[in-house]
Amino acid sequence: MNNWNELDGSTFFNMVFTNNIKIDEVKLFKLIIDTRDDGITMAFNIKELPNRPPIKWSNMEFNTCRIGIICSDIDDLLIKKLPKNVNVKMKIEQIGSRYKISCVTNDSRIEFTASFVRLGDPSVYLTNEQF
Repeated sequence: MNNWNELDGSTFFNMVFTNNIKIDEVKLFKLIIDTRDDGITMAFNIKELPNRPPIKWSNMEFNTCRIGIICSDIDDLLIKKLPKNVNVKMKIEQIGSRYKISCVTNDSRIEFTASFVRLGDPSVYLTNEQF
């Protein structure tokens, strides 16, 4: 996978972004491991901002876009030192019928495989933190 636009669940994402947005550097905000449902949810900020925001966002001031992924049927989970307030290099690779998700910095690593990956809808907000 090269672009967020390719993931399942990207319908709304593709409405607010008219061009392909590369899966690359993100700022990880939340990591949830759900042992009951065998899933991982990740929320993060991306560098890009929607170039065609919906009408309901037109009265809002924003400088940050947050998206996330919902993954299920997790295997091979590896977490080496959680990244804190740093950007991570994210990759999603399809290997046969599974996806390998990795978030890596010089000091930390989160890796796992999943049978299903879905993109969560984007949201926007205003922050003082620069990406």
